[in-house]
Amino acid sequence: MEDREKESPLVEAVAEGPTAEDLDAGPATVGEPGETVDAAKLKEQLAYLAAEFENFRKRVAREREAQAAFGNEQLLRAVLPFLDNLERAMGQAGASAEALLFGVRMTYDQFLSELRKFGLEQLPAQGGTFDPSLHEAIASVPSSGKPGGAILAEARKGYLLHGRLLRPAQVTVAAAPPEDGGGDAPVGSGE
Repeated sequence: MEDREKESPLVEAVAEGPTAEDLDAGPATVGEPGETVDAAKLKEQLAYLAAEFENFRKRVAREREAQAAFGNEQLLRAVLPFLDNLERAMGQAGASAEALLFGVRMTYDQFLSELRKFGLEQLPAQGGTFDPSLHEAIASVPSSGKPGGAILAEARKGYLLHGRLLRPAQVTVAAAPPEDGGGDAPVGSGE
């Protein structure tokens, strides 16, 4: 109660929220008898607060647009050196295949290393066991040497971003070989 007594009549009037009729009626009595607040002054402050809030909304909207437009700037700056290296590799058309392959492999390794700094991880699939939450099976091949569900080949690598699946790996999965049961075999006619 003591804090309420210390507030000015203007703060109390704004806190209680005058109605439109109060604002149009002229001076209003607030708090103790004899204390009045000018309605024009309240209107002016209300208009000022409304304008401030509108400016704040516009500023937040501009900041969101800038974030969307330039949010990947750091990543793209990290990628530019790899574009430079690939352009240099393409410029070496007369170089031997081994030298060109070596340069491309170096660029690939450097690129992957830089992307790891942004939280990208390759999803190991080759030789593992099929997991539908991490892998996308594009083929199932009967294999007697491998258990069912073993990953035989990887058509496209999968990636995690900060531990969350970004893209599943596309894999070929071993299927258990069909069992030779006596009931399915055709019966010979040579009796």
